[in-house]
Amino acid sequence: MSDFALVRQPVFGATGSLLGYDIRFHETDGAGSFAQSFLSGTFDIVRNRLPAFVSASREQLLGDGFLVAEPGSVIVMLPAELTPDPEVTDALERLGAAGVPLAIEAVGAEPVPAEAFLPLVQWVRVDARSGDPATINATCDRLRAHGSALQLVAMNVEALEQYEATLERGFDGFQGTFFSRPEPLPSAEMPQSTVAAMRLMGLARDPNVSDQQLTDVIAIDPVLTFQLLRLVNSAALGGRGVASIGQALRLIGRGAFLRWLAVAVAAARKSKNGIDLELVRQAVERGRLCEQLVGTGRDAGTLFLVGLFSLLDVVFRMPLAEILERVVLSTEANDALLERTGPYADAITFAESYELGLFENAAGIAREMGVDPAKAGEFYTNAITWTAEALGAVLDSQAAMPVKKAS
Repeated sequence: MSDFALVRQPVFGATGSLLGYDIRFHETDGAGSFAQSFLSGTFDIVRNRLPAFVSASREQLLGDGFLVAEPGSVIVMLPAELTPDPEVTDALERLGAAGVPLAIEAVGAEPVPAEAFLPLVQWVRVDARSGDPATINATCDRLRAHGSALQLVAMNVEALEQYEATLERGFDGFQGTFFSRPEPLPSAEMPQSTVAAMRLMGLARDPNVSDQQLTDVIAIDPVLTFQLLRLVNSAALGGRGVASIGQALRLIGRGAFLRWLAVAVAAARKSKNGIDLELVRQAVERGRLCEQLVGTGRDAGTLFLVGLFSLLDVVFRMPLAEILERVVLSTEANDALLERTGPYADAITFAESYELGLFENAAGIAREMGVDPAKAGEFYTNAITWTAEALGAVLDSQAAMPVKKAS
């Protein structure tokens, strides 16, 4: 069991591309969480080969702990209250000489002490809540007076108005809850294969429905048949040479079949940019995270579906109630998703708290669910790793779909 917990939040570029992640640590024993995560390999898994913004204390800076990281993998964030002194300046110059980019963590309308280091930093994170567009403009002018090459990230972007104001001002990066909770669009349409897959999910969880009945439903949809056969033949499932849906069900069991089908549904969203792809990733990660919160009296399969479906409204840009009309879930799952009541509602609340870095709140919810809160960090990194493998298999199957020739 690790002695640290972490969470990542995406940072997007002006075109919607994924620039990297803000990785937040919660130390449980006072040790250096970044060093532990780096030495264990967890840090590289979580950053997903992209740069990671990581907060640094004065003690961490003086200890040169970030020099162990691969150049370009870490953007070290200086706390806003950091004041200059010879020791700190020397430490920052050592990082700069090693090719480690620096950032100031949080800047608002009023200058902060860390702005004394602007000649040494490449990034500044500006709080999008710090004022109206005129105030944001004044803040940007103050910062960029130290160099036009300075890159700005709008943090705490919570509303469309904040995003539009910072985008117009020429910010280079954007981060906040706005990107994970866009307004759903009414009367949206789903691909027919996605609708069929969602209906199949409802049938698969009914023990009275036979494997042959499931096979018959899949067989009438060529796209779904191809994708699922590619999926169960993937390396992620051991490459067993599955030749039919019936054989797949017998080999992997209905629970695993249902879970992989749910991943395929999420991945069916036609992604246009990094934001869309990240939403799909977050939905599947949340499903896997919730699945591990079995605790007392909860079914792992239902936990997975509740976690996954809790973000499908933003994935498909549709009201959740309309999505649930297309699939038959249990009453308890529907209650958790639509009313936030019943035995599965706490799993969604836990996931939301943890994803926001509210570690103590998440720990309290885990205890109430009968889950060891010390395992939360392990569950989270497991969800990231599992999702990378699962989505890789599903997206590979979609990419391999044969192109229908025009007659």
